[in-house]
Amino acid sequence: MEHQITAEEMPSLYRAVLDAVWRLERMGDRDVALAIRRRAVNTYATRWDDGGRKELAKIHRDAVRRLAIGHPAAGSALEATSEAL
Repeated sequence: MEHQITAEEMPSLYRAVLDAVWRLERMGDRDVALAIRRRAVNTYATRWDDGGRKELAKIHRDAVRRLAIGHPAAGSALEATSEAL
């Protein structure tokens, strides 16, 4: 039964990580976003067990923690676009 619960949780956890990655990219933190995305993809693709669920939850916490820092990378594409206007 535990395996079924884990399998049901994995897509929503993965989606939450991808949403956080998108937000990191938008604020200009692309390198961190890429590293988090790679960790999430690897985990989601290979570990559909309780360990994988815990790892995705940890990845999500790491992404949210980084978002809380809240300062974009200097010279981000978003800043350059705003300055061009």
